Amino acid sequence: MNQYEHSITINSNPKQIFKFVSEIANLPRYLPVVTHAAPQASERVRVQGEAAGQRYESDGYYRVDNAHQRIEWGSDGENEYHGWLKVTGDERKATITAHLSFDPRPEIAERYDQQSGDRHRTIQDGLEQALHSIKNHCEGKGGKVESRVA
Repeated sequence: MNQYEHSITINSNPKQIFKFVSEIANLPRYLPVVTHAAPQASERVRVQGEAAGQRYESDGYYRVDNAHQRIEWGSDGENEYHGWLKVTGDERKATITAHLSFDPRPEIAERYDQQSGDRHRTIQDGLEQALHSIKNHCEGKGGKVESRVA
């Protein structure tokens, strides 16, 4: 299983940041390849988007731990995909750390390689773009950083 991780510092209140990132409806506002997200019953989510040149729809779990300002998610699909995000900090500055474990199906991995030359760099870039999008929103400096390779 390939592992990806990135942290970023945001000049904003950690509780406000966590409130923003934990709302399923906000996922398309910061995840590079997600265009729609809807909550389902009992810690479940359905997301739609485009990745590696293919439209997708995926169901999975989305668990929000407000007490520890941590989110965990994962896909039910054929891709091995799960991760977590944690927000820490004081009243004016926060650090967000996100971690992904991801092994795309071989045909999707090949598309990433064909489009970008390096699927691991593409996935890491997507993770970094997501955190920069959160930073932009929470600091009032813009919005979603668009994916260079969708």
